[in-house]
Amino acid sequence: MAKIVIVGAGIGGIPMAFEMKELARKEDEVVVIADTPTFHFVPSNPWVGVNWRKPEDIKVELAPVFKKKKITFIQQQATRFHPENNQVEVADGTLVDYDYLIIATGPKLAFDEIPVLGPKGFTQSVCHVDHAG
Repeated sequence: MAKIVIVGAGIGGIPMAFEMKELARKEDEVVVIADTPTFHFVPSNPWVGVNWRKPEDIKVELAPVFKKKKITFIQQQATRFHPENNQVEVADGTLVDYDYLIIATGPKLAFDEIPVLGPKGFTQSVCHVDHAG
């Protein structure tokens, strides 16, 4: 039995989890670790920015979707990787073992690198649904 762990549940992590579940053997386990309970389709963020949709209109609760697909969901932030032991540490200190690890966390936005940049500054962002709203 193999344990396949995917860190990240965005536009890359979710399709990867679905594909791995489909390709894996019945005895293999697919696990997704993500720090958010919801998914939002990033190309829909501009709709929120121009008030065509509300954030809740484009968010999907992850737990029921993963449960239906028989994918284990751990809603915590991955805080540290221990590749020497094939483990991911999550926020509460739990260590999650893996045989295969896929990191699909997406970009790290760096608004702080330029003063007054970003959704709390003098620019607009639709990089995340919370910025667009």
